[in-house]
Amino acid sequence: MKVYTIQTIDFYKELLQNGVVYCNRESGWYKDCKVQYDWMAEQMRDRLGKSPMPDIKYPIWVWLQYTSRKKPKPPMSPKEIPDGHTEAVMLELDVPENEVLLSDLDLWILPLNHWAINNRHEDRQLYKELAKYEKIHGKCYEMHEYPEEIRRKIFDSWERVFDLNIRDRYMVTSRRQNRAIQGTIWLLRKEWLQVAHIFNKHGEIKRIA
Repeated sequence: MKVYTIQTIDFYKELLQNGVVYCNRESGWYKDCKVQYDWMAEQMRDRLGKSPMPDIKYPIWVWLQYTSRKKPKPPMSPKEIPDGHTEAVMLELDVPENEVLLSDLDLWILPLNHWAINNRHEDRQLYKELAKYEKIHGKCYEMHEYPEEIRRKIFDSWERVFDLNIRDRYMVTSRRQNRAIQGTIWLLRKEWLQVAHIFNKHGEIKRIA
């Protein structure tokens, strides 16, 4: 499966040196969305099997379609370079299909904002339940503040992020070929690397086959 990822130069060097690279720590982003990324890691274990290395904490994120099937590659623009770095690398990969868990980016935005992936009717019902609870117990701002029953409904709905053929216009606005589709892999092996594109803040790009 042809997928793409933008990473730091250190990530790329580690891949070349060790032949494999994976995430064994929490970044600031993960800490901000720990519930969501813990959930995704659990889904990886359920759907693809446990991580091949015991110290893997979270998966690596890749793109199958950045904006659509016609535009699968992420842009190599200065704003894609991580803070504190002057350059980055965009990797073109050929990963075995059974190593990738695909999901819909637009749907994933809902879990990142602590909400459910529901159809219109389900959303109305959930809003009513939450409003009733908050009227008695006060406003909920974080996932752990929701009652267990509501949390379970929200978590269960998140599994729709893996349904790339949803046609409900309330949840998605376009067909699969015109949607952003991301993927997660436990690790990245050197033999999966096809091409590396190193780019910097000046817009200069160096292609390494």
